[in-house]
Amino acid sequence: MMNAQTTKIALLLAASAVTMALTGCGGSDGNDGNPGEPGGEPAPAIQTLNFTFDKSVITNGVPSVEFTVTNEDDLPVVGLQKMRFAAAQLIPQGATGAGNASQWQYFGDETCDVAATCPGTFVDKKNGHYSYTFNMNLTANAKITYNDQLAQRVLIRAYNTPLPDGTQVPNSNAFVDFTADTGAAATYSRKIVATESCNTCHQDLANVKHGGAYSDVNYCATCHTAGKVGVGKEFNVLVHAKHKDLTLGSLESCQSCHAANDATPDWGNWSRIPTAATCGSCHSTVDFAAGKGHSQQLDNSNCIACHNSDWTAELHTSKTADKKAVIAQLGMQATLVGQADDTAVLTVSILDKDGNAIDAATVQDKIKRLETVTNVGPNFPIMGYNKSPGSGAAKIAKDLVKDGALQADVTLVDGKLVFTTPALPFGAGDTDTAFTFIGLEMCSTGTSLTACTADSVTTSMKAELAFGTKSGNAPSMRHVNSVNFSTCQGCHSDTFEIHKGHHAGFVMSEQVSHAKDANGKPIVGVDACVACHTPDGTYASGANKGGFEMKLHVVHGEQGVIKECTQCHNDFNLDAFKVKGALATSAGKYTTPITATCTSCHAPESIGHGLENMGAIVNGDYVQANQAAQSETCFYCHKPTPTDHTQVKM
Repeated sequence: MMNAQTTKIALLLAASAVTMALTGCGGSDGNDGNPGEPGGEPAPAIQTLNFTFDKSVITNGVPSVEFTVTNEDDLPVVGLQKMRFAAAQLIPQGATGAGNASQWQYFGDETCDVAATCPGTFVDKKNGHYSYTFNMNLTANAKITYNDQLAQRVLIRAYNTPLPDGTQVPNSNAFVDFTADTGAAATYSRKIVATESCNTCHQDLANVKHGGAYSDVNYCATCHTAGKVGVGKEFNVLVHAKHKDLTLGSLESCQSCHAANDATPDWGNWSRIPTAATCGSCHSTVDFAAGKGHSQQLDNSNCIACHNSDWTAELHTSKTADKKAVIAQLGMQATLVGQADDTAVLTVSILDKDGNAIDAATVQDKIKRLETVTNVGPNFPIMGYNKSPGSGAAKIAKDLVKDGALQADVTLVDGKLVFTTPALPFGAGDTDTAFTFIGLEMCSTGTSLTACTADSVTTSMKAELAFGTKSGNAPSMRHVNSVNFSTCQGCHSDTFEIHKGHHAGFVMSEQVSHAKDANGKPIVGVDACVACHTPDGTYASGANKGGFEMKLHVVHGEQGVIKECTQCHNDFNLDAFKVKGALATSAGKYTTPITATCTSCHAPESIGHGLENMGAIVNGDYVQANQAAQSETCFYCHKPTPTDHTQVKM
């Protein structure tokens, strides 16, 4: 079947070859296929495996590869015990029909276990150099016709089987693309998404599926191909379907994943080569063959006629571009001043794009909602989501403007919105400070702010955070050196509208910053979130998801996102626990703060010792747990860090 395509494919390859230089591959001593010594003693420890392919060819249908393996210090790795080798070939764009994308064909794989059995010929040269010659002959494949004019790929999976001396080895992946007969670099490719794009959210792609086996997205894309996996499991279909329903602002733009990168020469394929399979994986209500939701298309030959690359790119990135343009037009600035009668006066100014205060009345009809949430005690908020057993008070949630109208008890003074809170439970220390988190939602059309109507599209703007004290002294503030919101933006984007829908939406930016890093740049902390996510949790039930120290762990853990602390934490401020009290861990039950935080990820029985023996109160009475909050002895032994949260003092 494929032989009928030989002439066509040859012409395609010849046309593309002029853009690529073909270079031979040989050993470091200059002799083809006879690599020299990498030098030095074998690696005593291995954190990563680095592969260099010295020679890759297919002879009479049988693939063979010669490669060098080193560790992170460029020391040779000797004695690998178990590896899988896979072979595939790449059909070029258009070779199987006009408009069709390139596609991988997966011949098969062979697992070589030195201690058990090895289908092919595996040679460990005891100096960091290895070779493997397949047992399979690609010409004998009954389903795929081997064509030596196509780009060929050999993939390697190194298993985490320890070396003979017990040295631990990480699961690792590598691949090489080459021309069958000479081993020269392939003249075309299908490298569309970089692994580092995936790892922006996943930290390590190996953690996503298959027990940590595959850390390179190119391995995923080569294996999840038609004929190898079932319909709907092909990589271009599966990956879109898995991500499209996630509430991640970053996925509003295709370029969150499809970004220019040295490792992705074909990154622009998402807009350049539209096909029914790829487009339908996101636009799942469309049936191209049946003509449902789109004019009937029985193949991909006409797609590009209407969906040219520029138009497709503009259409799929315009939402994010428009949102950024709207957000840039207005900002906020607020002050909060405590009063002798325990109230506080909140004053909110609307700023133009240059940061100058404007009369709020000039944009009032364009405000869908300007929402404020006020609490007391930034380090350990004492006003609950509903009511707190500690203060008996609930946070103060107040809309200053809604649907273009000033709300009750809100006045417009010199163009500024002014609201006086009810009495707050001010006290000493941390509770001398009140703080208000502010969200602004504007009605917009395209890139313009517009007067609100019943069916207006809205955009959430940059949030604001204000602190004020009753005493007039400098306010206390929650630490921001454990999590910087920039890590959240890695997955959620810098226009992520947090809680839009049941709130005005909060876009976290420099406006909520009250600290700077070593380079003088504002640290956008997540401390504003505790105005709502109090130690008592949110809602009447499921309190274990509410306290901010716990909620993000629980929610991201349930979604399978959290694998490593370093995904979010740039540091652990362990001293912060010295100013915390009891956290709600189930409805009406409270736990001392260190234990509550740890058990938001770890089941109590998995910790390995009696928590109560360490001073913890687990699911106890609020008063009891709060009084014991500073009695936990966890940090006498434990010294967790983001890179090793199991670390103990020795």
